[in-house]
Amino acid sequence: MNSKTGIAADASLKSTDKTSQSTLQHPIDPIEFGTTGNLFDEIRDFLALHPGLTTDSVQKLTYFAFAIQFPECCGIWPFASVVAPDTAGSSLFLRMFSCLSITPVQIGEITLSAILTLPQRPGVLLIDQLATSSELERVLRIMSRPGSRIIRKGELYDISIPTLVCTAEPLRDRWVLDQALHITLAPTRGPLPDFDPEMLSESTRKLSGKLLRYRVMNLAKIHVSHFDAPELSSPMREIASMLGRCIVDDASLRRLVPMLLRSQDQDVRARRTDSVHAVEIEAALFLSHENKRGQARIGEITTIANGILRGRDESMQLDPRAVGNHLRALGLFSERLGRAGRGIRFTNEIRQKIHQLARAYDVRSAQGDVRCQFCVEGNTK
Repeated sequence: MNSKTGIAADASLKSTDKTSQSTLQHPIDPIEFGTTGNLFDEIRDFLALHPGLTTDSVQKLTYFAFAIQFPECCGIWPFASVVAPDTAGSSLFLRMFSCLSITPVQIGEITLSAILTLPQRPGVLLIDQLATSSELERVLRIMSRPGSRIIRKGELYDISIPTLVCTAEPLRDRWVLDQALHITLAPTRGPLPDFDPEMLSESTRKLSGKLLRYRVMNLAKIHVSHFDAPELSSPMREIASMLGRCIVDDASLRRLVPMLLRSQDQDVRARRTDSVHAVEIEAALFLSHENKRGQARIGEITTIANGILRGRDESMQLDPRAVGNHLRALGLFSERLGRAGRGIRFTNEIRQKIHQLARAYDVRSAQGDVRCQFCVEGNTK
């Protein structure tokens, strides 16, 4: 799990499949799977046996099962967040999903120290934790960032691992939320399927064996594979790329990826639009559109921003110092405007940057002003 300074972070990932199998008491043998579509359908049908999973969730998890076979090929690490208030249902789900990895590791409460002592690098790390915590979300932030390492006692540790976390309540950290593939596991009224150990063992042998064969056959293809969903916003676009590029020789399955992520993309956009940064940009945009206005004091921007928040029934109140710091972080630097105090001069460069930020943050009022050259330019892109 840990690596000395100078050892590549993905060295263990690039070891042969035969080596990764040697860590198991009962190695998985590659099994022929037919076509990509055949394998996808088989995994989907297996997961659909869980009555708490919707059709949408089953589809997402099937793509995720493919992606965890190729973490070294992905721009971001495969990371899924499952909200499961039913503990019996979540326990069964984790047992089922572990059948889709050659070396799954399931753990309960998580700490950074515990991650560093994992005896082997998992094919997927399954975290079963009822309550969210700041420690869990701190660890997930690090784990889902490819190339990130931490230092402990003079050694570099790479803890980027394909991860599925199962919690009773949704994760709260906004950064973690945006990086995760979201799955809901609903409570069920009827009895859960009775999978005995022998059946799950056989499912593991068959499904993991077929996924292993899929990896061996397609690793070189996926290394050079590209998939993009430009209609989605970041970071959903990156998640779509991760899922889509791990599907080979099946254009119909690839086309389905953006549609599966559309509702989650809309949620990301909505949270971004309602963020403090978006409101501050909206205030600056409003003032930049005022006829013959050449500058705006930070206090004016703050007043407009607070007015926008009140209009949306938000109780938050911004102060000029915080607004100035936020705008500076966005690249809108203030300067001394004589006796008027600090503010922003609306040069053409600054106006253009405000419009670019408004589009990036999906600002609600950035619909375009026909009298503004930067709005017109934005609408033509």
